Amino acid sequence: MQDSQHTQVLETLDFSVQQLQDIKAALDQTAILAVTDQRGAITLVNDHFCEISKYSRAELIGKDHRILNSGYHPKSFFREMWRTIGNGQTWNGEICNRAKDGSLYWVKTTIVPFFNEQGKPYQYISIRTDITAQKNIKKIAHIAYHDDLTGLPNRRSLTKRLENEIKNRERSGEKFAMFFFDVNRFKNINDGLGHKVGDLFLKEIARRLTEIDIQVESFYRMNGDEFVYVLEDVTLVDEMANRVMGVFRESFTFYDYEFFASISLGVSIYPEHGQSVTKLFKTADVAMYTAKEKKGNHYVVYKENMRGTNDRWLLLETKLHKALRNDSFELHYQPKVNIQTNEIEGAEALIRWTDEDLGYMPPDQFIPFAEQVGLISAIGRWVLHTAAKQIKIWADTYGVNYRVAVNISPIHIAEPDFVEQVKSIIEETNISPMMLELEITEMSMVDYNEELTVKIKSLKDMGITIAIDDFGTGYSSLSYLREFPVNSLKIDRTFIQDLTKDSSGEAMVSAIISLAHALNLDVVAEGVEKQEELAILKEKNCEFVQGYFFSKPLSVADFEKKIQE
Repeated sequence: MQDSQHTQVLETLDFSVQQLQDIKAALDQTAILAVTDQRGAITLVNDHFCEISKYSRAELIGKDHRILNSGYHPKSFFREMWRTIGNGQTWNGEICNRAKDGSLYWVKTTIVPFFNEQGKPYQYISIRTDITAQKNIKKIAHIAYHDDLTGLPNRRSLTKRLENEIKNRERSGEKFAMFFFDVNRFKNINDGLGHKVGDLFLKEIARRLTEIDIQVESFYRMNGDEFVYVLEDVTLVDEMANRVMGVFRESFTFYDYEFFASISLGVSIYPEHGQSVTKLFKTADVAMYTAKEKKGNHYVVYKENMRGTNDRWLLLETKLHKALRNDSFELHYQPKVNIQTNEIEGAEALIRWTDEDLGYMPPDQFIPFAEQVGLISAIGRWVLHTAAKQIKIWADTYGVNYRVAVNISPIHIAEPDFVEQVKSIIEETNISPMMLELEITEMSMVDYNEELTVKIKSLKDMGITIAIDDFGTGYSSLSYLREFPVNSLKIDRTFIQDLTKDSSGEAMVSAIISLAHALNLDVVAEGVEKQEELAILKEKNCEFVQGYFFSKPLSVADFEKKIQE
């Protein structure tokens, strides 16, 4: 903004010349400024405005602010803004704008009207500050704690909520209830009508559920067709259970399909049915499976005598012990591909388990349970040992030196002898430490400590590479990136899914890649499924990708076919 233009705006205020100059300097250094006339045409802008909007001053002067319209806000938003300033009042709010290059940015905005001699507004000055970074942090937080399909809070969010509820009630002994329910015969709907209908069905369930309780974030989606509801007033258990079941008394219609569904609902009450998150889940799960025996829409409140015949959790724990003893787990390997050459340069080892009675058990179901019952470290050792043996076999048989990544639970790495365990496995299998990569989730590294730092440095000194998995979900702190000698970041698949949805998704991934490269770290993008995603990642100089676009996780036999190809 030129000096004469500043004077035009500021000399109307009762300040000395020196004060006006000081205000001008402060605003130029800190604020994004624009002046418009009474019709909304831009008459003045400062350098900050041009920098953030990517437009030159010549491109902006004479235009109205529709040139920056992102389409994010409804027309009513701007009508209310103009009504306010047109009546001579100051307007405050947050606006999402679109820059010339298509990128979105957020500004916290104050618009002040200036009055002529008749007391009518004749121009408006807007003072803005860039809050895009804060908005992005909120978006990351939302992704980390919410289900991508339904928008409901997820398992991580629920665990945090329950821990807080228990902590707040430990002294008083006040009660609260937890509802645990799933859809009866959901697999028939999903398989019979297709996954697209199945997804629409789950989204509609979430929509209906949120309409029956005015509390914010009381319903949670666990995984699949499992949902949880937290009720603070236990006197309303009967009423709320019937309201939840009432959601399913009306039919569901998608495309040309109309069908009815029912749920089985189990209720556990703190503290009488459990004084920990794990115990509450166990008792609610037992009650839910008791409700299933009644067929149709039913709910059951947990009772002590249910434990003997219905404790599915006890059965699952027993099965996990047997699977470890009988070597019943299996590792599948998902190729890690060099984005520039399209060549396989490594793989991620992923555990799979199919039980003769329980059938296929997804990792997101049995891994959290294994952590709760103290079996995760034993499973982790099995995975490390099996992956190391496979590295040796591939090197000896095919002459390939693929680096294989293994996911490490924070519970496992916390064991005092974890480094010695890894060293022993490497020596026993006689592999190069450089062929082993350990993936540690970002959430487990947010609350880092000196002991963890020492362990990671020891592993790095051995030649093992360290990757941060699910990067973007541990939003609380990034200071650990300065502390830990990590080699690469793995961008969480939720960000990759947003790549082609809007420019903010692309901006988020671009920021992560830039951050990694500034720290001399490689980047691996997870969950790549589309050519468009691959093209953007290649343009952003991402080094490696994983995902169904190249390959799903493969059995050893199928992976070896790819090696031979």
